[in-house]
Amino acid sequence: MTNKPDIKRLPGARAECIVTFPKEKVAPAEQRALQRLAGSVKLPGFRPGKAPSDLLRSHIDPQQLLDETIRTLLPDTFSTLLKEHELKPIIHPKVELQSRDPLTLKITFVERPEVKLKGAEKIKIEKKTPKVDDKDIERMVQYLLEQQKKTTEVDRSAKEGDQVEMDFAGTDESGKEIEGTAAKGYTVVIGSNSLIPGFEDALKGLKKGDKKTFTLKFPEKYQAEHLRGKPVTFAVTVTKVEDVTMPTLTDEFAKANFGEESAAVLKKKIEEQMRAQEENVESQRREQALLEKIREATQVEIAPELVDDEEQSLLEELRQQLDRQRLTLADWVKQMGKKPEELQKEMRDRATKRLQLRFGLGKLVDEKNARLTPEQMKPVMQEFLGTLPEDRRLDAAGQMQIGSDLYERVKWQREVENVIAEMLAA
Repeated sequence: MTNKPDIKRLPGARAECIVTFPKEKVAPAEQRALQRLAGSVKLPGFRPGKAPSDLLRSHIDPQQLLDETIRTLLPDTFSTLLKEHELKPIIHPKVELQSRDPLTLKITFVERPEVKLKGAEKIKIEKKTPKVDDKDIERMVQYLLEQQKKTTEVDRSAKEGDQVEMDFAGTDESGKEIEGTAAKGYTVVIGSNSLIPGFEDALKGLKKGDKKTFTLKFPEKYQAEHLRGKPVTFAVTVTKVEDVTMPTLTDEFAKANFGEESAAVLKKKIEEQMRAQEENVESQRREQALLEKIREATQVEIAPELVDDEEQSLLEELRQQLDRQRLTLADWVKQMGKKPEELQKEMRDRATKRLQLRFGLGKLVDEKNARLTPEQMKPVMQEFLGTLPEDRRLDAAGQMQIGSDLYERVKWQREVENVIAEMLAA
């Protein structure tokens, strides 16, 4: 490497170095790279790795050899640059080939950017008192009664209150099937308002074996984006009509099905559970509102290389989530009615916002002197281990040394939790 290559400071806390390697430095690195690659080359009459260099070179892709040579040179190069220029990168340096002869690389380091918080100390999130009224309790009671209903198949036309089993499929105006609008053996109680407006009414008067086609428009605020406001033609085949007998909430029902002393006690328990659920929802709402306020208060210039890495992390998280649903990313994009470029923009925006929030939280933790000491972390790590399945605890315990990825991740999470709790309590 040439002596002390120039360093160029760029926006976003980046440092760019152009490094040119003399031939006397490249040659031995290339030879080591050649020997490493030789193990994968099989040549008649030679044991793996024992063929002459010139012969090996003729059987190895030049680009592969160049890449391996660069990988050989990088560790010492990184070490020298970090020491000479006192760099403290927060992600792996980005390396670009500038020239093959002489071998010249552009190496970009990304350091922790300067972060400013504007008005974070004034952030207040209103606390709303969750309300659970008699109507809410009655809806939950009806839901519980619904789970205990009795059904009897009948040979007549379906009417309000009946349960209908059916097969259906939805198509667009051109007759093409629409993802997420088909099902077999689907059951619904007419009048329950479980389906989009008009669907349950269209089932009235139908008997087992009847077929019907009708067109409905999905609500503008429907959960599936690709269906919002769209007209869909449904072809329905009724496979069963059942009369529904709903139980009544009595003391006997409460005892037999829920182990409570009376209907009044059951209602009281329902109210307590619903109130606790509403309080949890309100806590989550306040926390999300606070995080958004912190993000908005954070002033930071984020390097594009950081956004690239975060975008890839988000995509990997999405892929893992879809894998659990047995969906590919391509299928999901199609199902959601998105274009690839729309997904990319969405992911990049999310990546930028997530980084902005992360830097803002880090600044807050520092400003509030909320960094945890190794002594303070001991009970935190023990608590964390207690949340893991027993067969994973030993392995996790071995990864908990101070400074390890696991240790720092748990430490960061608890520091942020402490700051958030303090701000919400203020």
